[in-house]
Amino acid sequence: MITKRFSLQYIFAFSLTIFSIYLVFFLNPEGAPRIVLNLFTFAGIYGLSAIGLNVHFGWTGLLNFGHASFMGVGAYVTLLLMPHAAGREGVVITTGLPFFAALTIGIIAASLFGLLLGLPAIRLRGDYLAIVTIAAAEIFRLLVRDLESITGGVYGIINYTENFQRYRPSFIDDLSDNLDFSASQGWVCIAAWISILFIVLFLKRLNNSPWGRALRAVREDEDAVRAMGKNAVWLKLQSFMLGAGIAGLSGVLLAFNYGSLESTVFIPLLTFYVWAIMILGGVGTITGPIFGSIIFWVIISETDRLAYILFENANGQQLAGVRFLLVGVLIMFLMIFRPNGLLGKKEELLLDVK
Repeated sequence: MITKRFSLQYIFAFSLTIFSIYLVFFLNPEGAPRIVLNLFTFAGIYGLSAIGLNVHFGWTGLLNFGHASFMGVGAYVTLLLMPHAAGREGVVITTGLPFFAALTIGIIAASLFGLLLGLPAIRLRGDYLAIVTIAAAEIFRLLVRDLESITGGVYGIINYTENFQRYRPSFIDDLSDNLDFSASQGWVCIAAWISILFIVLFLKRLNNSPWGRALRAVREDEDAVRAMGKNAVWLKLQSFMLGAGIAGLSGVLLAFNYGSLESTVFIPLLTFYVWAIMILGGVGTITGPIFGSIIFWVIISETDRLAYILFENANGQQLAGVRFLLVGVLIMFLMIFRPNGLLGKKEELLLDVK
């Protein structure tokens, strides 16, 4: 019975995702490859981040509202270790590490930031942990903005994309010429979805291991875990570090997709997007955020056109407000009919969090 229910959930999620992609082609007969590539790039990056958040909340019950800071740490550490230009004067740094070495250190830095944040905060529960993580994310953003000599401040970091694009396969350039899309974004998109594939396979192995079952036990009853002789605090710290490292990788890909990195990228709205994707896909599921991210970005991208159709005489600022109103309404309708997400279980959404 359970297997049949899961099969139906996957069929529904897959069908809704295919319909969403078809809708993009239907509403955009011209320039559809460019729009779909942009959609899949953001869906891959944010879906990867939502998978990391699911490790925190879906597996361990940690209410983390500062996920953007983990993405930011991974992005900034990686870019600053490579050749780049930064700051008001665009000071060029010609020396640095190769891309993969810098990426590895960036992911480790994000994980260590998760450990650093978790050490004082992990003993807090529920709302208190959420407040601390929000505050930490804002502190990180303000520090990045003010440390202009290191991070570029409000002027950001530029001239770093070649460090990644030099590894771009030649077939992407051929496809971009034929289908009229950005070759650099196509390479970021492929990298994001390859990363999702490896992370999903890795997490599936972990989920079926004793360690994965211990994390879920921490979510269900932390006191019982302690009574069984397990170190619940250390388990939560490990979860924090794993989810933070995945978020750091997604932050690096987001930076390469934008082509320039500013402190305004890692604002609370980014964390809200990741939370919406996770809940839409299904809390506690490994593959749920993948479907949730694609559908979420279809809603985000196509509500612009819908808002223009409904209010064609409105100005740009009014259309932006209508767009987010429509996004909220559409997500509400999805959650009314699928309150536990596309692949999730109702009990996973209970906010008896640690």
